[in-house]
Amino acid sequence: MTKNIGIVGLGIMGSAISGNFIKAGYKVIGFDIDTQRCEELANKGGTALSSPGEVAINSDIILTSLPSSMALNQVVSGKDGIAAAGNIDAPIMECSTLPIEDKQINFDKLADSGITLLDTPLSGTGAQAITKDLAVYLSGDEAASNICSTIIDGFARAHYYVGEFGNGSRMKYVANHLVAIHNVAAAEALVLGMKAGLDAQTIFDVIADSAGTSRMFEIRGPMMVANNYEAATMKIKTWQKDMGIISDFAKSLDCPTPLFNTTADLYTSGMAQGRADQDTGSVCAVLAEMARLKR
Repeated sequence: MTKNIGIVGLGIMGSAISGNFIKAGYKVIGFDIDTQRCEELANKGGTALSSPGEVAINSDIILTSLPSSMALNQVVSGKDGIAAAGNIDAPIMECSTLPIEDKQINFDKLADSGITLLDTPLSGTGAQAITKDLAVYLSGDEAASNICSTIIDGFARAHYYVGEFGNGSRMKYVANHLVAIHNVAAAEALVLGMKAGLDAQTIFDVIADSAGTSRMFEIRGPMMVANNYEAATMKIKTWQKDMGIISDFAKSLDCPTPLFNTTADLYTSGMAQGRADQDTGSVCAVLAEMARLKR
């Protein structure tokens, strides 16, 4: 078993992943700019260090789970960043959903320092991360990917090697394209049923066991039924970032995405209604308001 797993970024995903590694018997060290998140890691049995560079020096494999390209740039090239940390043999799994070109910049920067960066985004929500119901899309150096694959069962249920660096992100964009659509479809179906006078819980129970179900219906349906979106597994404001990345990706390929484009307006409406920190399942509340459905 690999002894030391380093995790940089202890937000919704990083926190869940670190907890699962600890439960699986790995030694976890981590860093986050939010000191409270570092304290939470320590309370779970992990060790919080003072910088990304310090994490890298002390790790056998490193995972980064970050909210933005700016954050990745800082982790790699900032003061006490990984690139300046010295002789790092540990491969880095970059698990964030970011533009490929921004990951490539950091790939090149780390390569100059002899460090291997893999593009390894994750498919799954924060709730799925807690239960290890994640899939990992490995891309980049195949030998390094094989090394990283040995620890994946500590935090995920499946992994796929999809080829050259950047293919992991390309696959993740395709997956999130469907998540955007399925999430809105689940909300629309529930609102339709409730508007027709059906009980929300009954709709969920029946449709979840039907040909019309989806993973998003099963995961986000319960919060839509409860009409409570505060325990966010993916905040709308974060999802807006992902939506923009997918939209730009499709435009760069001159590939039409009419269904995806339609869903974007509903997430934007959620932002306008003050739901930025709520789960993306709150599009159900947006649609309910549009349908003049009182709940």
